[in-house]
Amino acid sequence: MPFGRLFFNYLKLSPSYAAGCHRIASGAKTKLNTHGKKVLSCVEAYGDVNQCQFSEWIKRQGCKCHSKREAVEVRKANQLASISKSDLLLCFPDGVNRMTDKELLVFIKANVPKGKGSNTRLTPVVVKNLWKNIYLSYLMFSNPDVELWRIGAEAMLVDRFVGNIDPMGRRMNTSEDHARRHLTLTVMRHHEWAFNTAERAAVDDFPCKTKLGETQGCFDFTDTCRAQQLFAQGAKEMANARAEVIKCSGSHQKLSVKPTL
Repeated sequence: MPFGRLFFNYLKLSPSYAAGCHRIASGAKTKLNTHGKKVLSCVEAYGDVNQCQFSEWIKRQGCKCHSKREAVEVRKANQLASISKSDLLLCFPDGVNRMTDKELLVFIKANVPKGKGSNTRLTPVVVKNLWKNIYLSYLMFSNPDVELWRIGAEAMLVDRFVGNIDPMGRRMNTSEDHARRHLTLTVMRHHEWAFNTAERAAVDDFPCKTKLGETQGCFDFTDTCRAQQLFAQGAKEMANARAEVIKCSGSHQKLSVKPTL
């Protein structure tokens, strides 16, 4: 699963994370609230993602995001150096399990604490929507004045409309009224999810699309300085997000090689 690159992009998109990066760079010492402290801790752990390419980041600060392993692994005694202090080990003498399956399950249940687990697992559908949200956000930052239905069509938010609704189609087309209204509403919903996921990533809670606090926030797509910051290292992440959406949606045969917008 592409956890690292997804996390990298949501950190880039987060306004709170950008503010945290600016605070560290400026050397500001003003008092922070609880949320600010969490963001600053995350920035200190993962660094300024707007100042480097993903390939550079994943070799340095980005490698930390892989330390939270969720898969159960089989390790041998000679691999103990690569095991975290928080890991729990089951020791099988001579590397052989002599219990029955039922006995082993009972033993594990009795001796291994069960975690709550994440509310959001990186299933194929979740991954597809995470990439769609990223591509949508980059599109809206680079095309802030374009009609939402056009952005939604280009971002491939609704699978059944891919290849059928032209993002550059003429404005008056009654046969597409329903599809365009649906795309507009879908853009608004995915925009909220993208913002919430980015702000959650800024406090190292990824992936989660539940809003932080009582009020639903949003990106300021008219902020040209923020857009310049996002694309300071080029549009490689935007292009990659588009490629991932096409791959996850199986849309290779429905689209042109180059994006419309």
